[in-house]
Amino acid sequence: MTSKPPKPSAKKAKPKAPAASRKPQKSADDARPRKKAASPTSPAVNGAKGRVVARPPSRPAFVPRAVANIDDDDVLMAHGGGGTGFGRCGGRLLSSKLEQDLCNRLGMAGVVHSHSPRHYEIRYEEGKVAAYAPMIVLRGRGREGKGVVIEAVEESKAPILRKITSFRSQYGQEFYVILVGSDEALDEAPLSAYDEACSSTNVNTLIARLAE
Repeated sequence: MTSKPPKPSAKKAKPKAPAASRKPQKSADDARPRKKAASPTSPAVNGAKGRVVARPPSRPAFVPRAVANIDDDDVLMAHGGGGTGFGRCGGRLLSSKLEQDLCNRLGMAGVVHSHSPRHYEIRYEEGKVAAYAPMIVLRGRGREGKGVVIEAVEESKAPILRKITSFRSQYGQEFYVILVGSDEALDEAPLSAYDEACSSTNVNTLIARLAE
């Protein structure tokens, strides 16, 4: 007696999806948003606006010639000089290009001098009191038995002219004042402001005579 072959099942197996089409499952760490790392070369910013803060450059110091500074030996000793950019001589700041030129020429001629060595109290006609520091004072050299003061003015109406005039009226017996400036400035300067005037174009002649 022959056996019958088994009947095929009606159910068919479903084909599996290819590996490329399957979606990977995200872990809990991958779901968190990640922060962007700051660049080490990025500029510093200020606040949320992201504006770069620039510090203003420091301004150079200014020391006016008429401001006194207390000295250990003499309370009338001046700090001397004014402004910046014209160098120093003996620790004193030079206040103008003309003063710097006079300083260089005096030094080359061997004339020992000092810039604003001390302040003097001066009085105006209306009774006001002010401080005046001579620009350049020669050491060990004199004219007519007096100490030599050299003042340089670059403008015909320089405010220092009023102080020079008051200084000479009060201390004229001690100091011989030489005023150096342009021809225009000397023409308008009061005669009571100086004992001798010299144009800035003839400074070499003046210093050669002072060096004798």
